[in-house]
Amino acid sequence: MPHDFPKEIINEIERLLNIKVIKIDTPPQGMDCVVVFIKDDKNTEYAVKYGKNAANDALVYKLLRDHQINIPVPKIYGVFEFDGNTVLILERIKYPLLETIPVDKMYKYIPSMVTNLRKIHLAKSDEVGSLIEAKKMKDWKTLILSKFNGENKDLDWQKIAARPSLDKKLVLQSVANVISNINKTEFINHSYSLLHTDFNQRNLFVNPNTDAITGIIDWGEAIFGDPIFDFARVRMYIWHFNLQNDILNKYYNILSFAPFEKKLEKLYWVTIVIEYLAYYSEEMTEFNIGRIKLHQDFLRAFVWED
Repeated sequence: MPHDFPKEIINEIERLLNIKVIKIDTPPQGMDCVVVFIKDDKNTEYAVKYGKNAANDALVYKLLRDHQINIPVPKIYGVFEFDGNTVLILERIKYPLLETIPVDKMYKYIPSMVTNLRKIHLAKSDEVGSLIEAKKMKDWKTLILSKFNGENKDLDWQKIAARPSLDKKLVLQSVANVISNINKTEFINHSYSLLHTDFNQRNLFVNPNTDAITGIIDWGEAIFGDPIFDFARVRMYIWHFNLQNDILNKYYNILSFAPFEKKLEKLYWVTIVIEYLAYYSEEMTEFNIGRIKLHQDFLRAFVWED
């Protein structure tokens, strides 16, 4: 058993599902929760997610069910609280993750990504922001600005920019530029859509025989907001894997954005490029160092609109 995964949780799962757990595996971990795979004495396998953000996952799965939104998400077998955190018992999806697909085949899944995002965005709310936090943002513009103007306490850009791996002057100037551009942008939202916000190769399972998304996981950062933001995150996926301009052009053809929508998507993409510098600079792995260089080189060359 993983040393940091409480045995009391396994005991409660056995009680709730009337099973006997005979095997526990630990997959690669995300940042916000602990995940383990378990197998019972009937060879049924489950994924168990444990952490504060798992509460958001549970709310999203309920929301999708209530709105009858037909997308491939894992079945929920149970939810309970332990030590102030949520435990979510899910079906283990047997398809491969998108990140295991050869890079030259990754573009094939973009149409399915768009189709599933459009279905997700059918879930609407009059309020913007988190599903679980009682305090709501006034509007979408306020939420986007909060990532850069100091209101979000997890993103202190003075401290972030001072990290040895980052170009302090570049980061702070990019933050100032993006604040200016957000302030000058008109955001027209009459209602807000459910956003995944992290629709990427580590959260999507795929069927290599059909080029279809077969599982969508990790809703810990899901919020209500502008659906174009989710598509900007897919653009970063295309960029990170260097899927070439013809793939990006085909992506835009699928989206059929109006000029003002394409302008918003570009702005959102740049906000994501900057924001992810905060996350990549937390730990200096070889992967993160490469991403930091990619993002900072992009920002050095980026031409901001007046």
